[in-house]
Amino acid sequence: CFYRYSDNAGAEGSVSNGDKVTTTAVKWEMKRGIFDLGNLRPCSILKRDQTSDGKHYLYTVLIRNRYGLREEERIPKGAMHVVNFVPRHAIRFSDKIYTTDAHLPNAFRHEIGLPEGVFPDPWMDLK
Repeated sequence: CFYRYSDNAGAEGSVSNGDKVTTTAVKWEMKRGIFDLGNLRPCSILKRDQTSDGKHYLYTVLIRNRYGLREEERIPKGAMHVVNFVPRHAIRFSDKIYTTDAHLPNAFRHEIGLPEGVFPDPWMDLK
């Protein structure tokens, strides 16, 4: 999800349940520079709602930290940060690492055979 935590770090809507877990809920806002790759963070989709015109969807997501964030961009430990009304174009879906078909143990792999003489002789000098 494209999201900048520092824009909403002091946001209203915090709820504490007594177990040191604080949940903050904020509304996603379109701002200049939001789609920079530095603002791409892992998130879990909690809910999907259709807009009133029925043409688009808005999501409620749980924002998480990623490796390499500056201290002011990190969500504090023990806090849950929920963002509402996130448009579909602000979410990037990707496969979890090593879960694609190419990583299956029985994936098809075969040598690519090339006939002799395809490459020029100077290219074949391995010295």
